[in-house]
Amino acid sequence: MPTIKVGDMAPDFELEDQSGKKVRLSQHRGKKNILLAFFPFAFSPVCTNELGELNEKQDVILKLDTQILASSVDSTWSEKAFAKELGIKFPLLGDFGKKVVPLYGALYEDKGFAKRTIFVIDKKGKVAYKREYEPATQPDISEAIEVLKNLR
Repeated sequence: MPTIKVGDMAPDFELEDQSGKKVRLSQHRGKKNILLAFFPFAFSPVCTNELGELNEKQDVILKLDTQILASSVDSTWSEKAFAKELGIKFPLLGDFGKKVVPLYGALYEDKGFAKRTIFVIDKKGKVAYKREYEPATQPDISEAIEVLKNLR
């Protein structure tokens, strides 16, 4: 499985969001930075807290010329229900076929679910930040926000 490092070009991908809309990473290139959050499972306690925090900080993140994308190996239907429950408007991308998560080195191959990993991708498509967390650890979203502030 590949390992993505800071300074690497982020692999392009296309997944469906909770509304059934196709979202391609490269559609934002040259326009917006990306905060890409891979999370293990919709509706699990830490993931609910993580996505809730991203939702709460969405306005701050959007003002930094950044699009939030979050993805797990859950189905699009699970992502839709999860987004509805949390009131999430940013794209929750279902990677049920596990096509994207391994491109980012963010798959527990032995367990079959996404590693809790936060990436910041700049407008040129390069990885500016990467941090992997243990499944039961709440990510520090403020770290990614500080990186985004420095991309201006």
